Amino acid sequence: MRVLLVQAVSTHDCGEVVFPLGLARLAAAIGREHEVQGLDLNLDPFPWPGLVRTLDAFKPDVVGISFRNLDPLAGNLISFVPHLKTLAILIRQHAPEATVALGGSAFTLFAQRLMEEVPEVDVAVSGEAEAAFPLLLQNLDTPGAVAGALWRTDGACEPGPASRSIEIGLRRRDGRVCTANEPQIVYCRDLDSLPLPDWRVFAPAYYQNQNRYVAFMGVETKRGCPNNCRYCLYPVLQGHRLRLRSPERIVDELETLRVDFGIRNVHFTDAVVNQPEDHLRAICKEILRRGLEIGWTGFFREDTLSEKELDLYTKAGLLTLYFSADGASDHTLRLLGKNLTLEQVLHAGKLAAQSGILSVYHFLVNLPGETRGSVEQTYRLLDKLFSLHASKANLGAVVINNLRLYPGTPLTEKILRDRLIDPGLDLLYPIYFNPPPWDNLRHELGAFCMSRGALSAVNSDWLKCGE
Repeated sequence: MRVLLVQAVSTHDCGEVVFPLGLARLAAAIGREHEVQGLDLNLDPFPWPGLVRTLDAFKPDVVGISFRNLDPLAGNLISFVPHLKTLAILIRQHAPEATVALGGSAFTLFAQRLMEEVPEVDVAVSGEAEAAFPLLLQNLDTPGAVAGALWRTDGACEPGPASRSIEIGLRRRDGRVCTANEPQIVYCRDLDSLPLPDWRVFAPAYYQNQNRYVAFMGVETKRGCPNNCRYCLYPVLQGHRLRLRSPERIVDELETLRVDFGIRNVHFTDAVVNQPEDHLRAICKEILRRGLEIGWTGFFREDTLSEKELDLYTKAGLLTLYFSADGASDHTLRLLGKNLTLEQVLHAGKLAAQSGILSVYHFLVNLPGETRGSVEQTYRLLDKLFSLHASKANLGAVVINNLRLYPGTPLTEKILRDRLIDPGLDLLYPIYFNPPPWDNLRHELGAFCMSRGALSAVNSDWLKCGE
């Protein structure tokens, strides 16, 4: 069977590319019994002619689409849903006999809705697809046998023995309705059992030397998040339970990337890379034991960072510390459910500044209940962070955004219950919480950061602070 794996459009006008790690893992999971080809639409600023050429030349039996991002975030009002619809229409026109399959993180968040919005899709997988998609390829005529599957039927459904089906859609294509198995989100339990990504189907060489700011190659050390942040999607997409890869298996992947492909820098894609601490510690020690020279970045939790651990991370190749406290005042930290204090955020900032490692901070502003007092506290926090980093000039960026609202998160549900936004707003498309009187706060804080950075490090042309 000829299987074309397509990474849907997921970037916008930033020049930065991200290796399609999910599809590369999926390609490896499919195995060699199928002829597999990959296509990343993000490598071409106008991808449609290339898509058509690939469809005409390869003549796939199945086209698997990864829909990873709903929109670019960072306050953008652009949606990638129109790109997905265009992709599906072109596939249907130029490969009319092919089965169109859909999955990915963004799809999982709106699985039922997107099956209705994109009627060209025949089958889909909600959740982690490394086990489900190969099974789906074996059961295209009986998708009810696959956990997490969604599909279109003539009205009758034959679910597998361990599942039951529900009719979820009213929109029809060729008289067919949309049906799904329950539970609809599936997770892979043993991550070490998954093969390494297939770097032949998606060649790293196409992504080298394109990015200026972030590593293009991602590496997973775990999935799941045990934290209870009230706005975050990681527990929905990956579950609350941490599923760890073995340090040896992780460093095997790093070593292959470094030795076979010459990749010098990677980004650990975890929700929190230093949680649990002993897991990251073991990874770093294995990197050092092998003498592997590779740089890495990741998002860190502030309250577990220590000088001793940071020294180990640095020796093992840490290049950039990403922090995502997101709350910049006592009120917003509590509201977001971060289980952090401003003192812990500042202590982590002090350690980061002293280390000399490039540091990036992310904050959300104009959250529900914002007051003049919380706004003033935000300004003071940002000013202190700039002061801490001034001597080493290693503050890479302060990223300030408004809250993107997603259905199902506790904070969004509370905002809807309190009618702080119109309950009729369609959250499939980018909706940010940003009411008056603080609707310009993001821009005002951006101006503060930009001027503070320019005054403290006018000779550091890489220093930037923005939105």
